[in-house]
Amino acid sequence: MIRTARPFAFGAGILALAATLSAAPAHADGSFLQVDLSPTAADAVGTVARGRLNYGLSFNDYDGGSQAGASLTYAFPLGDIATLKLGPALAVTRDDDDGYEGLRGGGKIILDRYTPTSFGAVYLLGEAGTIDNSWFALVQTSFGNSGVSAELSRGGSDTYDEATFAVNKRVGDGDVSLRAGWRFIAEEAFVGLSINTF
Repeated sequence: MIRTARPFAFGAGILALAATLSAAPAHADGSFLQVDLSPTAADAVGTVARGRLNYGLSFNDYDGGSQAGASLTYAFPLGDIATLKLGPALAVTRDDDDGYEGLRGGGKIILDRYTPTSFGAVYLLGEAGTIDNSWFALVQTSFGNSGVSAELSRGGSDTYDEATFAVNKRVGDGDVSLRAGWRFIAEEAFVGLSINTF
């Protein structure tokens, strides 16, 4: 059965993401944190890149339970085409009725590409994981120095299915952006924020 998400108290998930994002910065490295909330959905995702290593964390709360995940991938640049990232992943799921289902292991593969353009930039991301047969695809376009970007995403797994459209607006000249968008399958709006130091 496809699970729908519900609002949650971020608690341990956000603390874990914040701890990961506080790692010492390195040249050409970066961190990313994104939190989205809607009437039936609450999602947080974070990643930290240090050299070729990429550390990822996620937390999702949905109707009936929640899931926390972590991954460690190693980047393989594919010339000017894209960057391939491969590595292990872990996830723990909690069911509101049955409690924790236990820690599960698997693998993750990510392919992404950032392309500067005459109007700004285009970012493409695709990823797949063996835990719950998860997959995700994103197309994001940024518009010059305006601090505005727009994105379309589609994702799914054995327990999840969603497609979204979002508009992001950077706050001042900093790393924080405010987000708003629409979940097509859940048919609801969402708001959020992101912090991007890449």
